[in-house]
Amino acid sequence: MLSQLRRRDGRIATAALAILLAGCAGGPAPATTSTRPAQPGTTVSTALPAALNVTAVAGEMIERANASRRASGLPALARNAKLMSAAQLQADQMVKAGVMAHELPGQPYPTLRARLLAVQYALRAAGENISEGQRSAAEAQMTWMDSPLHRANILSLEFTEFGTGVAAARNGRLYFVQVAGRPTRPTSGAGQD
Repeated sequence: MLSQLRRRDGRIATAALAILLAGCAGGPAPATTSTRPAQPGTTVSTALPAALNVTAVAGEMIERANASRRASGLPALARNAKLMSAAQLQADQMVKAGVMAHELPGQPYPTLRARLLAVQYALRAAGENISEGQRSAAEAQMTWMDSPLHRANILSLEFTEFGTGVAAARNGRLYFVQVAGRPTRPTSGAGQD
């Protein structure tokens, strides 16, 4: 799934990329948000099967996305700790809700905007790819790269940094999230963490 936000003149507008995409990573159509700010907060990562190393999978997701960018002649995106947290928030929430969606009513951070506010990420632009059911970071990346809109998010020149998250349901089903962004100004969360 794909969702993208942009800030222009202090207002949030939905991106042109947020259009209907049939068969989007096995779930419903892409969602966009334009909500008022929510109060920042935190979340605790869900327990994962012993065989899944969240840090390693998230790192592999970053490597694979940047390899796709380099293969297209684009610069790599910097890893951002705040965007890593926003991505993990969404992966955890999707597991808790048992559904893959950009907007999760009833969850503490129901929209991309709310998640970015929770981690105090001041955005100029942001986008989110989500998927579920793939068995590895490689499969998730391949699914996104095979989708024109998800591919556009990964290869967008609007973004300068990103974060990733993964969570597993009790049945072992994996939920993957990428959140890309461009801050209003360089953030202290940028760089390798």
